[in-house]
Amino acid sequence: MARVFGIAIRIHVSWFLIFGLVLVSLSNPRGILAQLGPGWTDRELVLVAAVATLLFFVSIVVHELAHALVARAFRMPVSSITLFLLGGVANLAKEPPRAFAEFLMAIAGPLTSVAIGVSGLGVCQAAFASAGGCGALLEGRASVTFAATDAAGVVAAYLGLVNLALAVFNMVPGFPLDGGRVLRSIVWGVLRDRSKATRIAARGGQAVAGLLVLFGAWRAMAQEDTFGALWMGFIAYFLYNAASQSLEQERIAAAVSGVRVGSLMTAQFRAVGPRSTIADLVEGQMLPFNARAVAVVDGERLSGMVTIGDLRKVDQQEWRTTPVERVMTPASAVPTVSPGSRLMTAIERFASGELPAMPVVEEGVLVGMLDREAVASYVRMREMLGLDTRR
Repeated sequence: MARVFGIAIRIHVSWFLIFGLVLVSLSNPRGILAQLGPGWTDRELVLVAAVATLLFFVSIVVHELAHALVARAFRMPVSSITLFLLGGVANLAKEPPRAFAEFLMAIAGPLTSVAIGVSGLGVCQAAFASAGGCGALLEGRASVTFAATDAAGVVAAYLGLVNLALAVFNMVPGFPLDGGRVLRSIVWGVLRDRSKATRIAARGGQAVAGLLVLFGAWRAMAQEDTFGALWMGFIAYFLYNAASQSLEQERIAAAVSGVRVGSLMTAQFRAVGPRSTIADLVEGQMLPFNARAVAVVDGERLSGMVTIGDLRKVDQQEWRTTPVERVMTPASAVPTVSPGSRLMTAIERFASGELPAMPVVEEGVLVGMLDREAVASYVRMREMLGLDTRR
């Protein structure tokens, strides 16, 4: 993991699969790099393909950084950027505060990809100026060697084309693609209704997913491109699920709009000191009260949380001599809310982990606990009653 502008760059395990696929594709003797550099040996082709693959993913990081930096300008915290199977995503701690902020944040990524694409083609143009420019290279009229200038020009041409294609694809008006977010921001600005705008954009995402399935089927039958068809289907599956999740989140947000954590938290919570033993915790708190998570406090201030998963780090024979502070998750790593936080904020933080309960903290002091199951039951009840405070 690295940090750029204070933003953590993380790599999901699925990224290694797509990295390998792109590298293999570019190393293919029938691939685009081989067509641009027809005289290269297999070793030379693999070397150029490796450089092009790395720079392609660097351009994806730059694309996501553009989103993140604009988001931070509007005071939307960005926890990290994650590279995964389908590219990258900037992880926002909260949604855009208004339509204009979302529009600028969403459009920043595709505009950055366009800038990278144009720059790449510009470098290609300069590298092959004597042979007729980048157009001559793409049309197969330029003589290409493995000299540094030619190799750099070929890689630049590839990066130019792929980034322009990436910008076009991302502007497809299907949420949560950048184009879908642009669409939502425009509808949001016109209708002054973020919930309705989200529903329209998410339905657009589902429609785009359906079109991708049809396109994939056409590729499989008309062009006998089974791999391309499967890839289209995979992208459609991801897009449809992401759009459906957005609709679900918006439905829940509508049901709990205006509700604050303080109305649902309990002040009758279980807590232990950091120097209590694990045996005291289990026998005095977890078993008698069926508590799956217990807060650890030093005085009144939250020190951490202990869950059943934390206890499994220590052999049971050592429970009577091991202090809780040895196994607890420190407070700095535990998601918390305040009594005045929106309940939707708590729901979003529950979704990012598996904590059965969340500490409610005010000025560092633990004032209550919010139970995950209690929140889920409350949301179901409001939905059953048809309560929607946005109406």
